[in-house]
Amino acid sequence: MRVQIDDLNENGLSLAFEEGAESFPALGEIAAKNECAFLVPLSIRILMQRAGDMFVAIGSFDTRIRFACSRCLEPFDAPFASEFNLTFIQQLPEADDSSRQAEIELTAEEIGLIPFQGDEIDLRDAIQEELVMALPMRTHCRPDCKGFCPHCGADLNQGNCGCKRKFVNPQFAVLKGLKLNKR
Repeated sequence: MRVQIDDLNENGLSLAFEEGAESFPALGEIAAKNECAFLVPLSIRILMQRAGDMFVAIGSFDTRIRFACSRCLEPFDAPFASEFNLTFIQQLPEADDSSRQAEIELTAEEIGLIPFQGDEIDLRDAIQEELVMALPMRTHCRPDCKGFCPHCGADLNQGNCGCKRKFVNPQFAVLKGLKLNKR
């Protein structure tokens, strides 16, 4: 997933490819921990354009993933897709200018630019970061999933377990036995 900057003309460069999740180290690690399973290769589409001294990558990816529901732990398959915008800037050698020491200068990373060196942009790490950030933190097999009973552990999607469900906020449970003297 490398792009030669000399290949970018005024119309840009359109890229489309498929990559297995295992070709991205972070995704391979996530799959190895059984947090999810990538069922099909990632389909990645990118339009690279030059914008002055910067190089902009506008892209999208999609695949199909098997997740475990965060409420009932049942596995389910779901589409996974997202779009991204990345801006790369060629890193130039820094000149030592001691007269500017009092000034605060933001680095390229601090303003969202991705520095690169040479005449080639490696997209792999930047795309991997976008993929990981797009993964949902909590997944649900369906919007109305009831999960497990907090008392007996029964799957409430299979039916009512018979436990009494009086919700008491645990933060206020210590106040349950509080007795106040009325004057």
